[in-house]
Amino acid sequence: MEKVRFGVVGIGSMGRMHLANLQRNPRAEVVAVCARTEGKVKAAQEEFHVPYGYTSVEAMLENPEIDALVVATGADAHKEACLAACKAKKHIFCEKPLAKTIEDCEEIEKAVAGNVGKRFTVGFMRRFDPSYAEAKRKIREGAIGKPILFKGVSLDPASVLPAHLEGVKKGIYVPWFIEMGSHDTDLARWFLEGDPVDCFASGDAYVCTELADYNDYDNGFSLTRFDNNTTAYIQVGRTATCSHVESEIVGTKGTLRVNSVPRKNYLSAFTGSGYVEECQESFLARWGEAFAAEIDDFVDCVVTGRTPETTAHDGTMSLKYCLKLHQAYLDGKKK
Repeated sequence: MEKVRFGVVGIGSMGRMHLANLQRNPRAEVVAVCARTEGKVKAAQEEFHVPYGYTSVEAMLENPEIDALVVATGADAHKEACLAACKAKKHIFCEKPLAKTIEDCEEIEKAVAGNVGKRFTVGFMRRFDPSYAEAKRKIREGAIGKPILFKGVSLDPASVLPAHLEGVKKGIYVPWFIEMGSHDTDLARWFLEGDPVDCFASGDAYVCTELADYNDYDNGFSLTRFDNNTTAYIQVGRTATCSHVESEIVGTKGTLRVNSVPRKNYLSAFTGSGYVEECQESFLARWGEAFAAEIDDFVDCVVTGRTPETTAHDGTMSLKYCLKLHQAYLDGKKK
């Protein structure tokens, strides 16, 4: 196979980013895009020079030139696209979370299992960030002994709150332990190599008080006991001064920390205003290298026949963990 020919469904910020990364890969080619609005489809075709455009996933998958599908729609449309792609016998890269419900995740898992010979993965891009990948390598080498505690903090700037509230009202976004927390729940399972048993969660809609009307929150804090006697602390928030993600893995013989300070770059300024390091402005700026690496890895899996490490089951288990955290938060509010 000279190049893996991709169709991309969903051409918002995530779909466009994946499209651009695929076009930089010499072993990949984007031949089709799909969205619900014809105007968006035509605009993407013109901007990225893509030959085919569709407003129907099913119609796009009838195109024999497509080998693989990138699913970058909202989570509510992931199941439809994944099931259709499995039926059409295509390779599939699906953005996280895998779906909005466990039932949908399990249905996708079943379809993927029946799509024999085709590759499937979920876009947990943090696994492909060089620092996180190096942390996992060190853990496998025994550098910190047995991991016993994962601490994950994922914060968005307060500037996202107005748009997020509108998305919540329209049913586009899910509560933050699920939307943003899905990355941390995946990392916790990956680093600790276990699954959650008991969860405690707290927090509130401290700043954007309207979120409380939708059982949502702008800050959440949680503690989880795993089935292998390890522990995870996960904090999510939408009231920070910048985009900030940091993680810590504590082991019996050492500790690993990733991104303790959300530096924009390595420039430090000493001025009359004091010592300043600029912060990362958005998640796309922070994770650009990881997004490129994850799509490159998927292309390599398709070309070589290698099985992706991140599976549909990982997507299901991450969502189960997220839902446990959200339910623990709701249970705490009842007390």
